[in-house]
Amino acid sequence: MNRRTLILLLAGLLLLLGLGGFYLFLSGGAQQAEDAKAPRVDGLIHVRTIYKAGDTNVMKPVGIGADANGNFWVTLRDNQKIIAFNRNGDTLRVWGARGLEPGQMLAPVGVDGDPASNHVYVTDRSRLRLLCYDLQGKFLWERPILNPLSPTVFDGGVLVSTFGPLALVSTQGEFQRQVGTRGPDKGQFDYPRATAPLNDGTFIVADTNNTRLQRVALKGDVTATVSWVLGQPPRYQDDTATVFGLPTGVTVDERGRAFVLDGFRHNIIVVDVKTGKETYRFKDLQGPQDGRFYLPTGIASLGNSYFAITDTYNDRVQIVRLLPPGDNNYFARNPWIWWVLAALPLLLLALLMGRRRVYATVELLDAARAEGDLRMLAAVYAKIHVLPEVFHKYEKVKEEGVSFGEYLVALDEPEPDMPEEGEEPTELTNEQRLIKAATPSRFGRLLLPRLRFLVADDVQAEPFKSEKKKTITLEGFLAQYSLESEGSPKAQVAETEDSAKFDDAD
Repeated sequence: MNRRTLILLLAGLLLLLGLGGFYLFLSGGAQQAEDAKAPRVDGLIHVRTIYKAGDTNVMKPVGIGADANGNFWVTLRDNQKIIAFNRNGDTLRVWGARGLEPGQMLAPVGVDGDPASNHVYVTDRSRLRLLCYDLQGKFLWERPILNPLSPTVFDGGVLVSTFGPLALVSTQGEFQRQVGTRGPDKGQFDYPRATAPLNDGTFIVADTNNTRLQRVALKGDVTATVSWVLGQPPRYQDDTATVFGLPTGVTVDERGRAFVLDGFRHNIIVVDVKTGKETYRFKDLQGPQDGRFYLPTGIASLGNSYFAITDTYNDRVQIVRLLPPGDNNYFARNPWIWWVLAALPLLLLALLMGRRRVYATVELLDAARAEGDLRMLAAVYAKIHVLPEVFHKYEKVKEEGVSFGEYLVALDEPEPDMPEEGEEPTELTNEQRLIKAATPSRFGRLLLPRLRFLVADDVQAEPFKSEKKKTITLEGFLAQYSLESEGSPKAQVAETEDSAKFDDAD
């Protein structure tokens, strides 16, 4: 590898690392001085904090729901607004109005979206309604439901949690049945603030006031069919022996793990949905800093370990990455590294495809022919690019049995530039024509071409140097590829052929 290639490779690596560092800064890798005071939570990476959505302040965000693409919706309980975000946390739209008329809201506490049906479902705890809008925020319909808390879209329709039972409705809001009742027994619920569907049709239920998590099937009237229960109801107020302080949110990631938001204890608990066992806990998350929360309410998986959380009493929404021990490695913490690794082969390909191209003037070839040095040019350079008339002049020339035309490539000259109106066309010199024909296209410049122009002497080199092109005179060529101590240049052609073709000639 020659020096220029090495310099280009190092420069490309530095550029990619710089871009990666800039991405890390934008995605939350840089901490503010205030944030530095908060102890680091292993596996929790802050990505973005959202205080405003357009002109709307994010005040008391409560409900949250996300679709399979990572787009998510948030309810502002006290401002009667719905905000739609894309996966990066950019605002898509805001809608909502306070009132008692159809489509208006008083206390929207839950939300979920369904791109397949073009629906966004909102539960209004004060109006006792399930409201439906399209994805653009246009009101479609509403249905009365007693004490609704949170809607969850799944393949069979919409599951609405209430103060007690779980209500199953169709995507158009027709009531189908209810499962379970209010109470502390297994399969009963008390203010279940959130639910999350699994692929087998069962649900993980954040049984909030019972301070527990249940996996249930939508079967049974008084009690739902239970697979497992994690936690138990408190024996008394402020019972510290419970598994959860107050499970207010639950979501399931793409790997089938449940992430439970404990809004009172400011923990996020990872649960194995098959066994109902706790596998990891992100603890001590209370605070005003980025990556900290104050009485958060909801959590939604956005995919690839990204989560959105309604940080209710900090009046903001946060996007974080949650990496339990099995996921918490260097590459997971710094996903931009994959872009760097993916770009390296492209950089190497550009370097390989951008190898040296050699161009020669007719004066150089005439001088070399007069000295009997065409064979040496052919031995050193596998291909020499020339203007069309030069190619025709030399295509049948032979020197000591070597057909020199086999080493020449005729250039395709671009169309001449059209003169301005009223101006005479300018005739280019042969040197200018050669430079113009050799100049790569916009795409070709990405391949890092290395152009060399063989010229007769220093005088002919001047127009090339004025265009910042590298030149080699015939005298310089002979000095570089001749071995002064061992005979004439022609005697050394065969010996130097293999190595010289790949020498950079700088």
